[in-house]
Amino acid sequence: MRARPRPPQLVSMWMLDVFCCALGCVTLLWLVSNRDAAQEAQRNKAAIAELASTRSSLLSTTQELEATRRSLNAEVDNLKAKLLATTNERDDAAVKLAVAKADISTLETKLAKAIVQASDLEDQLVKKRKDASDLTARLASVTQSSDELRKLLREKDAEREDLALKAKKAADQLNDADAKLRALAKANDDAKSDLAAMRKTGDELAAAKAEARNLRKQLDDANVNIVDLQGDKKKLADKIDRLRIESDAKFAGIAMTGKRVVFAIDVSGSMKLLDDKTAAPQKWPIVVETLTKVMRSLPELDQYQIVLFSRTSRYLFGTGGWLPYRGEETLKLVADKLLDEDPVGDTNMYDAFDLAFRLKANGLDTIYLFSDGLPTSGQGLPADAKTLTDAQRSDHLTKHIRQTLRDVWNPERGANRVKINSIGFFFESNEVGAFLWALSRENNGSFVGMNKP
Repeated sequence: MRARPRPPQLVSMWMLDVFCCALGCVTLLWLVSNRDAAQEAQRNKAAIAELASTRSSLLSTTQELEATRRSLNAEVDNLKAKLLATTNERDDAAVKLAVAKADISTLETKLAKAIVQASDLEDQLVKKRKDASDLTARLASVTQSSDELRKLLREKDAEREDLALKAKKAADQLNDADAKLRALAKANDDAKSDLAAMRKTGDELAAAKAEARNLRKQLDDANVNIVDLQGDKKKLADKIDRLRIESDAKFAGIAMTGKRVVFAIDVSGSMKLLDDKTAAPQKWPIVVETLTKVMRSLPELDQYQIVLFSRTSRYLFGTGGWLPYRGEETLKLVADKLLDEDPVGDTNMYDAFDLAFRLKANGLDTIYLFSDGLPTSGQGLPADAKTLTDAQRSDHLTKHIRQTLRDVWNPERGANRVKINSIGFFFESNEVGAFLWALSRENNGSFVGMNKP
């Protein structure tokens, strides 16, 4: 049997195997690529979602940032407005202080002129008294002369009566003899001469009386002038007293008022320091001297109490009852007691006001605050006070004190509102001056700063 020729094979088995392997590899690669594409699509989808969330969060954050920026801008504008208002108020206060100083200078000038006028009136009064004394002496002399003239007139009257008797005798003897007639005529002529002399003497006496009346009138006028001068002197003395009272009733621009007064005095460590590193041993005696000047200048001061404050507060005398004011005796007692104090510790101003306002129910009408610094301790600090700076602590404390005064201790619409005057020994510290000025202004009082001596 003839074998047929085998047709040539285009694809052999090995080629089929190779093709299958290639197809499997391609399928595998497609599957792997499809899986990777699915995973990539999943990641892209998550990334897109995260991007959308991020964009939303960014938009929200941007809006919050914009709102915060607007709020901060509004707050900055508000603070700028408050700063401008505070600056204007400070300038107004400075102008008023300058005007008050000018008024005091004018009053002192007027007082000096009034004293000079009083001295001139005293000299005029002495001169008038001397003139009156001279007039009195002249009147006494004239009166004596008038008495002598009256005596001489009486003597002349007696002589005239004698002559009349002689004339009568001569008339009786007229018929007896011519000689006697001639004698009588001669005697009559002599009598006429005596009569003329007596009339002249009477005229002199009348002139003396007129001069005496004139002198008496001058004396009366002098007495009237003396009375007028005494009245003018009294009026001038009253005017000087009024000027002195008006001058004494002010202390560096603060109107000196108050009948029942509490003096709150800072005895913290800074009251014997010029700054953090410089001791000032003269500062505390100056504070004590200033207190006595203020007490002496209060014309209506009747009862008083003194509150000392540093870390804590206490009354200088007793447990807080009113003490009677007895002038220089009280001033010496207070000065001696305070000079024995040794300033030390923080400044707890809240406790000082709390202690002072306990006397409000017993008639407290005025508080005089003496301090050289901002409060550094006391009520009003937040829970995280340990993390605050000194300036932040003082800011919290000052705001709390002013708020408590408005709401609790001394409400603006409350009855028997207490006036608070502040005297700051701040020695160039603007922050202390601003706080004490604001505190006094909000409580119907005044503030004065004692500069570096």
